[in-house]
Amino acid sequence: MIERKSRIVMGMDVGGSHVTAALVDLDAHVFLPDSQCRLDLDSQRPADYILEDWQKVIQTCYRQYPDLERHIGMAMPGPCDYDSGVCMIKGLNKYGNLYGLNIPEALSQTLDIPDENVVMTNDAACFLQGEMAMGAARDSQSSIGVILGTGCGTARLQGGIGCDAALWQLPFKNGIAEDYLSTHWFKTRYRELGGADIGGAKDLALSYQADPISRTVFEEFAQNLGDFLGIFVKMERADSIVLGGNIMKAGNLFFPGVKDRLASLGVNIPIHLSTLGEDAPVVGAAVAYEKKTVNHFNYQP
Repeated sequence: MIERKSRIVMGMDVGGSHVTAALVDLDAHVFLPDSQCRLDLDSQRPADYILEDWQKVIQTCYRQYPDLERHIGMAMPGPCDYDSGVCMIKGLNKYGNLYGLNIPEALSQTLDIPDENVVMTNDAACFLQGEMAMGAARDSQSSIGVILGTGCGTARLQGGIGCDAALWQLPFKNGIAEDYLSTHWFKTRYRELGGADIGGAKDLALSYQADPISRTVFEEFAQNLGDFLGIFVKMERADSIVLGGNIMKAGNLFFPGVKDRLASLGVNIPIHLSTLGEDAPVVGAAVAYEKKTVNHFNYQP
């Protein structure tokens, strides 16, 4: 039985190939039982089909809790105008058919709920918000977050709310940060040093012990990441760092080098590895919803 005074928000993480969601109890800091859902989807389909898939996910999450009012926080990749809710994605092989659409408005119409009951936040920002609420950075007041994968997602706090730092495009070395902090960098650098074609950091991790080129690539990546984090920390005056993303699955091969590089730059703050994993943006989307809304819960004490 869910008490009416409980703060329950559905967090939904919108990815390029799937959507994950769950009902988050913000008082107890847990997912409600039988409320988690994951659905694979084609993000290049027309907008109506995408909205229909999202609706299926939402209905599945609430299936065991039909009496709960719908409050939905979405972790959405950019570029988007998150304040207005308008999607600005185009030319990225995902969600191009949502370009120019006010997503909270369209989804609320599909669900027949008020527009203000759907709040959209950047996915990297939700990752950081989730880890600060229920994960690795619970004791932090001003963390920064970095997600390392296909691209480089970055997040910071603004007024206690996670927001996109957009530092993937920061001028860095001979290009921008994402040139040196992504799966593409691993593939390119390995070839430059004489290696064969690889899929990314996971492939290099498998050959780390036997392949000196692999070890060199990870050493260079540690230096790149350490230099970037040093810049980010000083920009935000952060008290800790949270790292996540698929590249961090090979973190044991470069994480010590990152810490050494930061120490040499005079940066001596805690560095946390994500403990929530793929659940972080789900939690963070729910937390961001509450932080962005005022007196939104009509529960009786």
